[in-house]
Amino acid sequence: MNDTDPQGDLAFARACARGDVDALSAFETRFIPPLRKSLLTRGLDVATVDEALQLLRVKLFVPSEERAARIEDYSGQGTLLAWLRVAALRTALNMLRERKGAVGFDDSTLEEAAAPLDEADRRYIKERYRKDFTEVFQEALKSLQPRDRTLLRLHLVEELGTAQIARAYRVDRSTVKRWLAQAREWLRAEVRMRLAARIGVDTPALGSLLRELQSQLDLSIRTAMKDPTQG
Repeated sequence: MNDTDPQGDLAFARACARGDVDALSAFETRFIPPLRKSLLTRGLDVATVDEALQLLRVKLFVPSEERAARIEDYSGQGTLLAWLRVAALRTALNMLRERKGAVGFDDSTLEEAAAPLDEADRRYIKERYRKDFTEVFQEALKSLQPRDRTLLRLHLVEELGTAQIARAYRVDRSTVKRWLAQAREWLRAEVRMRLAARIGVDTPALGSLLRELQSQLDLSIRTAMKDPTQG
């Protein structure tokens, strides 16, 4: 078993969920050191990291009255290490938010801990939430005002310049540029709201997906609008 074998990871996770002593011992050796390192590199102190990892162990392996042990949530999509890194970061961030103001944690601590994930974790998050993101983005796009949809289509799909659009609407170019900026900003905000409601506002995944949206917004709009089912 290695860190690039999701199917082997899935069998390992199932063994942990069953309470297999050997699997739980191997979990400590194989995963806790890289998880600790990942949290420490985000600027968290040792005591906070150790407490977050202990809380993570409880969540992963101890079922509650409401739900099964969370290790059972791992489905084999991506490596177990990538999945655990996201879970560990979410646990640590939630701890910090609960303590904020009570024991001296401030916004800079949260911001540093919530810095962009590394490339391996970003790939995992994109794969894990690809369907959610696609559906939310398409819902938001359909919710745009008709004029905004038309403007974005003309500019990004039909590839008309702002001067051409301005002539069509009998306004100046600055007005068209403002309309386009407002349409993009509305779309970002709508996606953020819908995505937060779907996957959870406190997940590192949300920030990662929104950064992806920010960097590739026009491409996402163009791709979606070229889909004949999107109109």
